[in-house]
Amino acid sequence: MAYPFELSNKFKNLENEYFSFQRKAKTKLGHIVTLKPNLLSTFFDKLARDESILKKVKQIIGDDIYIWSSAFFPKAPGEGMIVSYHQDNPYWQLTSEKVVTAWIAMTISDKNSGALEIVPKSSNLGVINDLDVKDARKSYLKGQKTTKPNDMLSYNQNLESFIKKNKPEVINLRPGQFSLHHVNAVHGSGINKSSAYRIGYAVRYISSDTQHLKEKRDSAIHVSGKKNDYFENELRPISDFDRNAIKEYNKAMKTAGAFGNKKYAS
Repeated sequence: MAYPFELSNKFKNLENEYFSFQRKAKTKLGHIVTLKPNLLSTFFDKLARDESILKKVKQIIGDDIYIWSSAFFPKAPGEGMIVSYHQDNPYWQLTSEKVVTAWIAMTISDKNSGALEIVPKSSNLGVINDLDVKDARKSYLKGQKTTKPNDMLSYNQNLESFIKKNKPEVINLRPGQFSLHHVNAVHGSGINKSSAYRIGYAVRYISSDTQHLKEKRDSAIHVSGKKNDYFENELRPISDFDRNAIKEYNKAMKTAGAFGNKKYAS
């Protein structure tokens, strides 16, 4: 598929929406929110369900879809944060490869600002290396981190030699555009060297028959097609940060889909 893709709805002021959301999060919860913001915000719920994204996701994993997780990836100017090159598959420990992420740009995302970079055709290679922890889920629950302090990932997949032989391509996006990458695609991003924030909103879609290898039950939001009793259906927010939305969010933070670096998941 050729990038970039355009959202079907004309979402405006995406960067302002992000910072407005985080101000509300600090007021209502006492901290910023990175994981599953779509459970707390009608705006980010709607953004995750944009028809142009779902249409392309269906072409890849079929019509039976859940939103398993979502996450913000903000990089402040001068902060020096990176996302080391990796594949999502060994981190997420799912039973199938019918998994795709939409990376939605909320600000300008280019090489200078630390854009997402993907190795072409790497989604066809299967898992290249194991992680440097035996069980990602168990290590995450223990709060372990083996990567460098400025890495937004928790664990190393050690793909340096692969990257030397396989050059990643920069995915240049404007606000309101998005890209898609498969659970096996090798991807990462560098330091934001610009004078402005670089913010991405990643939404992870899975097929209804996909489950977590380590959890007997999980939760997700059903989007289309068949449902699966394995998932407890997460509730969409009726209004931002209302009592039920906060309850749903707190419950979801204990599930497998709430996976990420402890620091960026705060």
